Formats: sequence, C-alpha cells, structure tokens
Amino acid sequence: MSSSVTQVEAVRRQMVAAARAIVKAGAISRSGHGNMSVHLPGTDTMLLTNVMNLEDVTVERLPLVTLGGRVIDGELDPVSAEVIGMHAVVYEKNPDMGAVVHTHAPYATAYAVADRAIECWYEGLARFGLTDPIPVAKYGPRGSRESVTNIADAMDERTRGVLLQNHGVLTFEQDLMGAVRVLVVMEEAAELGLRAHAIGGPTLISREAIAYAQQRAQEFAAQGTLHAEPPHAGHSH
Repeated sequence: MSSSVTQVEAVRRQMVAAARAIVKAGAISRSGHGNMSVHLPGTDTMLLTNVMNLEDVTVERLPLVTLGGRVIDGELDPVSAEVIGMHAVVYEKNPDMGAVVHTHAPYATAYAVADRAIECWYEGLARFGLTDPIPVAKYGPRGSRESVTNIADAMDERTRGVLLQNHGVLTFEQDLMGAVRVLVVMEEAAELGLRAHAIGGPTLISREAIAYAQQRAQEFAAQGTLHAEPPHAGHSH
C-alpha cells in the first residue's frame, strides 16, 4: 500500500472519530445533519462526507473529490455534492485551513437565524483565539453561487467560524479536531449567550482581559505536564 493511500485511510479514520465527537458533544441538530471535509496537503483534493447524518459516517462513505467537485475515489450523492463549494471556498480563501465542519448546532444556529454575531463573552472563545465577533454570512440557497460568495465575504485571515444566516454553522481550522473544537466552543458560547439574555444579557470580555487570559494559557502550556515529585530520601510516613 502506497504512503498516499495510507494517508487517505488514516484521515478517513480521523473523520469517523471526529463525527463521533461532534455527536457526543451535542453540537448538532436533532436530525443529526452535518458534513465535514479534510483538505489533503499539497493537492487540490479533499475527503468529504457522503452522509446526511453524522452518526452514519464510516470510512466507506468518505469519498475523495477535487475542490472542483470531480470524484477521484468512492461515490458522492447529489445532496452531498451540493456542499462541495461551501467547503472548497474556505480552502481557497485561506490555504492555511485544513479541515471544515458544518452542522446545525442548535444554539449557534439560533444566532444565525437571528442574523446576530456571537461575540467574545465566554472565556472558551478567548482561550482558543476566537476573539473577534463570529460573523454571519448572508443567506443563499444551499449549494448556490451566492451562498459560497457570502461565506468568502464573511471571512478574513483570522476567521475560524461563520454563522450561515437561516441555515447553520461552518467552522474550520488547520486540522480536523481543531475545527471540531471551534464548533463546540461556539455552541457553548451561543448557549451561554442565549441564557444570559434572560437575565440582562452577556458581558463582553475586554481586550485587555482577553490578552491576559491567553497569556495565562500560554504560560501553563509552557510548563508542560506536571508529575508527582519523588519522596525525599529518608522521609518517613
């Protein structure tokens, strides 16, 4: 088996695990609808889910397709083919991105339906660098040129998530589990924001406090894993 084939199979297994993680986190609608892709570095191809429900993702249902929509390996049904442009535009707009996840996460989608950005009122957003308001891409029918253009217009080099107006959520990162993490943190922030509105509204974290939170996270990460110290010689219990 060639190294490229081995790489593709390894990514397929990662995608199955990522789908399970999304379902477990509950960052998905009751229908389970969602899709994801992984861009293979140095190529114009991506692995894309060919399922309607993320609970049904298997390694056999992850075809290899070009960013232009040509199937290289496996098969892709018409409903799944509709989302190719939504995924491809992220990789084209920001080549640093390696994976894209789309779901109808209930709380985050509520903000998309309301055409309202999710702002940095939750420490999870601050710690993972999601400090800018998460933008809303204007509505365009699924798979339409307008929907793809609107996603590109909502993105800049710092964007890691986009709310799709009247539709759902799109997240992306350099790796697949990073994109899943962005999705889950966005969903947590959206739930907290909606609950906070019932008691006066969420309080934004200041830019200074955001920088401090990130500094503390970096300092702890730099320490590495902590281990129990061995007992001193001659110490009695």
